Amino acid sequence: MPLAPPPVPVPKNALFPAQATCFSGPGCGCPPRRAGRPVPGRWLNLFRSVPKPPFINSAVWIWSAEGSHAAPTPKDSSPSHYQVRYFRRTFAVSYPAKARLTVHLSADSRYLFYCNGTFIGRGPAKGDIGHHFYDTFNLTHHLRKGRNVLAVIVLDMSRVAHRPALLGPPCSVMTYTGGFVLEGVLTSSSDKVLADLRTDASWRVAVDRAHRFQNENTTFEGYHGYFEHRVSAEIPAGWNTPGFDDAEWAAAHVLFQAELRENRRDPTSPYGLMPRMIPMLEEGEPEPFPDAYVAGGGEVPTQWKNLLGAGRALTLKPRSTVDLVLDMGRLTTAFPHLAVSGGAGSTLRLTYAEALRLPWSTPGAKLLGRQQSLANLASHFADESSGWTFDRRGKVTGWSDIWEPSGRDEVFEPLHWRAFRYVGLRITVGSKPLKLRSVRQRFSAYPYRVKAKFRSSDPALDRIWRVGLHTMRMCSHETFEDCPHYEQMQYAGDTMITSQLALFTTGDGRLSRQALYHFDWSRLTDGLTQSRYPSRLVQVIPAWSIHWITTLREYVLCTGDRATAADLLPGVRAVLDWYRRQAGPDGLPAKLPFWNITDWCPWWPRGVVPGADTGATCIHSAQFINALDETAWIVRQLGRATEADALVAEAEGLRRTAHAAFWSDTEGLYFDRPGGPEVSQYGNAWAIVAGLAGERERAIIMRRFPDDAKLAPGSFFWWHTGFAALARCGRLDDLPRHLGPWHESVNAGLSTFVEENSYWRSLCHAWSAHPVLEFQQSILGVRPVEPGFARVTIQPHRCGLTHAEGSVCTPHGMITVAWRAKGARFHFEATLPEKITATVTLPDGTAGAFSGGRIRLEGTCP
Repeated sequence: MPLAPPPVPVPKNALFPAQATCFSGPGCGCPPRRAGRPVPGRWLNLFRSVPKPPFINSAVWIWSAEGSHAAPTPKDSSPSHYQVRYFRRTFAVSYPAKARLTVHLSADSRYLFYCNGTFIGRGPAKGDIGHHFYDTFNLTHHLRKGRNVLAVIVLDMSRVAHRPALLGPPCSVMTYTGGFVLEGVLTSSSDKVLADLRTDASWRVAVDRAHRFQNENTTFEGYHGYFEHRVSAEIPAGWNTPGFDDAEWAAAHVLFQAELRENRRDPTSPYGLMPRMIPMLEEGEPEPFPDAYVAGGGEVPTQWKNLLGAGRALTLKPRSTVDLVLDMGRLTTAFPHLAVSGGAGSTLRLTYAEALRLPWSTPGAKLLGRQQSLANLASHFADESSGWTFDRRGKVTGWSDIWEPSGRDEVFEPLHWRAFRYVGLRITVGSKPLKLRSVRQRFSAYPYRVKAKFRSSDPALDRIWRVGLHTMRMCSHETFEDCPHYEQMQYAGDTMITSQLALFTTGDGRLSRQALYHFDWSRLTDGLTQSRYPSRLVQVIPAWSIHWITTLREYVLCTGDRATAADLLPGVRAVLDWYRRQAGPDGLPAKLPFWNITDWCPWWPRGVVPGADTGATCIHSAQFINALDETAWIVRQLGRATEADALVAEAEGLRRTAHAAFWSDTEGLYFDRPGGPEVSQYGNAWAIVAGLAGERERAIIMRRFPDDAKLAPGSFFWWHTGFAALARCGRLDDLPRHLGPWHESVNAGLSTFVEENSYWRSLCHAWSAHPVLEFQQSILGVRPVEPGFARVTIQPHRCGLTHAEGSVCTPHGMITVAWRAKGARFHFEATLPEKITATVTLPDGTAGAFSGGRIRLEGTCP
């Protein structure tokens, strides 16, 4: 099984391995990926002395007295679903200016880490038991003279099972037993050991009784886990500070030796530790909510405006109640941040929502979509009587955090970020006044820095660009996510799109590379990857394994990282072998097991194309053929020409078979299954993209595709292939007229793109953001054709526009493109980084070959 490379320290508080770097080129600020790449002078000192890896016959995992083999007694147990523990280790520092401390740590299931009362970080990043990530922090600048303390709170989610309809722990957090491990040595500037701080019985532990967890108001399935109910009076005041007296805390119980994954032989530890592959998530400073109103739509009183806008404290009287709605104006992923004083006995409830709910019959209300049956889409708790709206008469419904303040000066933030546009804030004040000092929020997401730009003569396209990028960011945290509000699960289909979006617009390949390994680690014994991973619940969608191969190909094209491709190639072959074993007599994959969803087509039961359960289908056959072609390209980049030729020949043979099986001269389309009668947008798109359709068939198909009413319609997702089909047919200039669903979302006030066109659940879904790619690859026309953007084609399309300009990220720097149609002339300019060569083709066929530098070309407007 492939491993992540060993770590190389970088001079930041939160460290991560250099191999998991970005690919945005000079000036990115990241450490170098490999020795062959020029090393900026500020990084040279890193390679003079690389310390040995941690967790080699050193630290042990620790927990409380019951260990991993027994259940705690009620008096030694957290009063809720998870077991929560506090850990501390004190040590003395005589000369902080001459002391050095770097620590490596991990936990099962989640931790928040502090040094001398200062929050340092949270983790670990999501992996699985055999690939359990650890984090590295440089604490040198947090040391102080005298007594110091390392403190951590750990949530053990292992003792309850995940159930989507009832929540439970997060489905994406894979866990074995509660535990914490840390390795760190306090040294002098001359490397003399001053204190060994590794986890062992010298650490102190206490049972937490403040954090409870609940699933109240579950109206849809949720995969993101329980929400909180925190009783702050039960939190030991100052527990994470040096002055706290932990004399009554118990000594930690030793569980087992910590081990790196590659060093495991006959392990007692269940975990194969490996260094974090991605940077820490961005966590911003507290910022105001842009707007607020009284529940039902009324204006908030002046004193509340002063609190929310200017941070002026507000005191609520005993026994009073407040029911407000905080409105971010667009979807965000953030930690709500509430600072209070007093108010013991009060209760604050924060309810999170992407939009508001109103009955369809509400007079004058504007709701998203239309009232319809959701039987083919919804799974649990679907409500067809109401819909989503931004009308302030609507209700904030959904999951909530509940907080009971202690009466001290304190701040509430949930342990995990939340996804919301709206926060319903309901406060019930107890017998003592409650002083609100701050009601704010702190943004958190994967730290993407979007560098690419796009602007055109159509402002509506520019708005789609901005909303698409925001959708990408909202669906990128410790993993790519299908949606941030309901699932927070990494699906291979969504990842195929979000990964490429990120590579083109940010140049950062770290989350993409981690995702590729995640799915490789998910592999079943029969060869398929799981459709979503990390995941406690096994779900297999065969087509999603095909999308994983596409993600790898696009990753190599954008980054030039052949080493990762070589590492994952055995898994790619395993997927292809699985498809071959499902072949019918004609060699096409047939009657596939597992869930054969390909898209949320409202005409298909649970998204499964007709015929998938009984024989071959056009979509699955074409996807397999395309995967053979893509794998051939990958292995050819790895110098395996013979294998590549064999895969091309296999694909060509199956292409002829599939054409004969599904083409209908009568319909002028490809049937979804042999003999039909069903035809679909998605099936014909795949037939075109995979090359089943020759030039003659493509011309015939385009008489009806994609608008014919007989074609089973798709959701936002199918259009990723649909636009590729238009490109193959020379119809990319038609792109703007097919963007209706995206314009509808933007015009409805959405700040992100939805899962599918019925608006039944997720209002932020990764797979719907792909028009951003179309603008870069079709309107600007930039497409890589050799790994790492070594060679590109630039073929801009007018798409009804008079001008467009923008850029694309590459490992060598930015490619910029600008074109303008003026009168009968088409004026084109571009800038290429030095190491990139390009073939430029203008709309009238004018072409030229160029290498790094500025390009100017002129042609006629066809």
